[in-house]
Amino acid sequence: MTTVQDEVAGLFERLGRGELSRAETGPPSGWETPLPSGRVVTRSTLEAEARALVVLGPEAVPHLLPHVMDDNAALRYVATYALGEITGERPYLLHFDQGDREEDRTRAIETWRRWYQARP
Repeated sequence: MTTVQDEVAGLFERLGRGELSRAETGPPSGWETPLPSGRVVTRSTLEAEARALVVLGPEAVPHLLPHVMDDNAALRYVATYALGEITGERPYLLHFDQGDREEDRTRAIETWRRWYQARP
């Protein structure tokens, strides 16, 4: 049986290899950024990939948190987008700006961790 942790890990491993869950449909929108494989994707593509994490619901939150600190900005964005959609919490983050700071990501993780711990 596949666990939520396995689902989250599998998605990030697949994206790290540059594999998308489905062919990109519709016009791509938003900025472009490379995955660790070098494949360049758009924001809309990353958000489409993150939807598979969003449907996992609150149980995915603790498994997404480490990915907020990923070295690759595209993978960080997938994690932060999914966390925002699951929790409704959207802490201040500059995803692809030179102002993207580790301390902002650390504060964001704490926001999402508190949300997870406070849920019924």
